[in-house]
Amino acid sequence: METHEDRTKTALFRYGVIAPLVCRKGNAEQMGILKQQILATEVKYPNGEVRLVPDRTVRHWISRYRKHGFDGLFDSRRSDRDECRRIPAEVLQRAEALRREQPSRSINKIVSILDSEGIDTKALAERTLARQLVRLGATRDRLKKGAGSHQRWEQDFANDLWQGDTSHGVWLRDPNNPKKVKKTKLIVFIDDASRVCPHAEFYFDEQLPSLIDCFGKALLKRGKPCRMLFDNAWIYHSTTLASMSAELGIEISFCRPRAPQGKGKVERFIRTVQESFFNEAARANVENLSELNKLFQGWLAKEYHDRKHSELGKTPTERWKEDVQKISLVTQEELRRALLLRVKRIVQPNTSTVSIEGRDYQLSTQFAGQEVEVRWNPEFVDTVEIWQFGERAEVAPLFKIKNYVEKRSEGVKEDVSTTDALASSQLYLHNMIGSAQEQDLLKLKATRLLGFSDLQLLVQDCTGSELEPTEQQKLRQLFERYAPMYREDAATILNRAVSVKGKEMPLRFYMEQLEAALLRR
Repeated sequence: METHEDRTKTALFRYGVIAPLVCRKGNAEQMGILKQQILATEVKYPNGEVRLVPDRTVRHWISRYRKHGFDGLFDSRRSDRDECRRIPAEVLQRAEALRREQPSRSINKIVSILDSEGIDTKALAERTLARQLVRLGATRDRLKKGAGSHQRWEQDFANDLWQGDTSHGVWLRDPNNPKKVKKTKLIVFIDDASRVCPHAEFYFDEQLPSLIDCFGKALLKRGKPCRMLFDNAWIYHSTTLASMSAELGIEISFCRPRAPQGKGKVERFIRTVQESFFNEAARANVENLSELNKLFQGWLAKEYHDRKHSELGKTPTERWKEDVQKISLVTQEELRRALLLRVKRIVQPNTSTVSIEGRDYQLSTQFAGQEVEVRWNPEFVDTVEIWQFGERAEVAPLFKIKNYVEKRSEGVKEDVSTTDALASSQLYLHNMIGSAQEQDLLKLKATRLLGFSDLQLLVQDCTGSELEPTEQQKLRQLFERYAPMYREDAATILNRAVSVKGKEMPLRFYMEQLEAALLRR
């Protein structure tokens, strides 16, 4: 099939033959002599043939040039050039529909489907069908979702947006089994405006602790971004990462599914690393992960940050320095608090311990059987922080088994008289006792302890509103969990909450205040 390049070569050849006759000026005799010289000279045609050009052909080319200019020297296209003469129209139409229905289908697969539908494909050439689908625009690239709809964009200032991603890295010896090799993972952050890499590092996995470690180092090096952009990998949707970003005041955004073009800058950076650093590192006889990262940081400083960026027209470091006054720094304490991993755990009721990544931590006995939030730094596992009701309750040390049992403190020693002293039980027994003296004593005790009905009346008196059935159920669960309750203590707590927030708060607020005070008790 003749291409546009072939047609252009032919037109240029024709122009070269007639150029002396259409460009030079002279009288009729001079132009006649020049024409006879051209007709007597053998020329090499675009197809390689060497021969004379006929007089009639020269006159035809001159006429077309004077009428249409250079375009007149091109061969005219066939009137049916956009029609397929080898494939029936209905077959080609069905093949196009199959490709548009599923763009990933190969030509071979389309032919197989046509054959299964009873269409005769014996005379159907796959190359011809592929060429016709290209002409019709039914190619994989053009049918790809979002093709042609992406626009180039860039943030105005450094740290307005970081793009993050992970990539397969080079192979290294497995530290747990030197006889085997293990592929590393590269975790990357890129600043959108300056193209500076706040931090990138190789790990043996791409789990959450590795991401948090890389993120923390990037924050210490380059300050805090306003927003971060990730793809839809599960690791970026973790609650831990969302909580950390919320505490630091960082917004998290995600690309549309199956549209990596949205974070093209970090994708292009990874490609640069693969083309430049990976090839050299694979042949540098790197022994371990520490050495690999040391070499990578050197390459990052010399070959990337200090090299002129084709898009910026300057080095990433120079572009970064233009906005250095706008950078928001992060303190060590802010970072330490924000980058703690978090997980909910039910404390073992018998041993008062929690298990984190195969390690046990010892909590105070007051947390036995309760749900707590455990926060820890994967780099420092000797202790974890225990949080409850949005406040840090204590720091739990790593549990170490001993060859003896410690004596339990008096604070957790069971006291039957206290534990079982419920107002309902006392009143029940009172009805069976005939002694007036004993009756008076029991009434005196009953006035100090609250039954559920007493607690319900107390809450209604303090808040000034009747409790809904659902609220009564929640209050009953609180009572059953923390009884016995003393009337003076409960009244003091509720009155204090009302004095601070008033009586318009929902019941949940007053219950939380009561529960927190009972826990401290």
